[in-house]
Amino acid sequence: MGRRESHLTVGTEQWLRATGGRLTLFQALGISAQGLAQTIRARATGRSRLSDSEASNQFARVTAARKELSLVLSALQNHVLDRQGQEVLNHTCRTYLLGAALLQDEVFHRLDLTTAAVAALAHDDGLLHPSTPGNCFTADSAIEANYMIASLGLPESSSVQARAAVISHFQPKLPVNSGAEAQLVALGASADVMGIGLRKIHPQIIREIWQEWPDLSFLSEIKKLFKREISRAPRTRAGILALSGMPYLLRKSRA
Repeated sequence: MGRRESHLTVGTEQWLRATGGRLTLFQALGISAQGLAQTIRARATGRSRLSDSEASNQFARVTAARKELSLVLSALQNHVLDRQGQEVLNHTCRTYLLGAALLQDEVFHRLDLTTAAVAALAHDDGLLHPSTPGNCFTADSAIEANYMIASLGLPESSSVQARAAVISHFQPKLPVNSGAEAQLVALGASADVMGIGLRKIHPQIIREIWQEWPDLSFLSEIKKLFKREISRAPRTRAGILALSGMPYLLRKSRA
């Protein structure tokens, strides 16, 4: 990796195109430390006591997200199911709804709900279908996001936002000035895979999401995929975090 590439911001599309998602040693050490610290903090934090107003806002955000998700799935569910299977489809839907619950209200109101739903549905596609050995799986997820956006007839600006969300989601700290869509996918994916933030969500919302989109065998499947990244793409964010112990720090399965 050249000097110019090493100074690009990790998690941006420009960085991904220039590096294939390969990290420098310094970047790898930083992301590994950030990931471990984030997980420790989350597990040391007790359940949040939601005010009535924040609980009401959470329900409202999730209701709006659920409505949009239903519309997007009416066009894309069969395609996603064919490519990703029921376990990962359920994960992508939980990601979207959990992210909506965890976003702050002011950020949620800046959100393009359709674009965010597409990003959530596409964010792990490359983990299942990686194309280039050594490269970050999010490059392939971004291609899938492009396909979904085009199939819905959305503009290029939506594709840019969806790609940014997909590419940036797999790291403890998002690039500065990341959009609302990127924040939703990152929060939702971390909550669903690692359990980070679940204690901040109203228990009824958690129950409803898992009743609608149950775990099935998702956690065992995602653990295998993360472990594969250690040998397939060891210098990427997924490879480094998996090597740092991520497959053994997943949240507990929910019935």
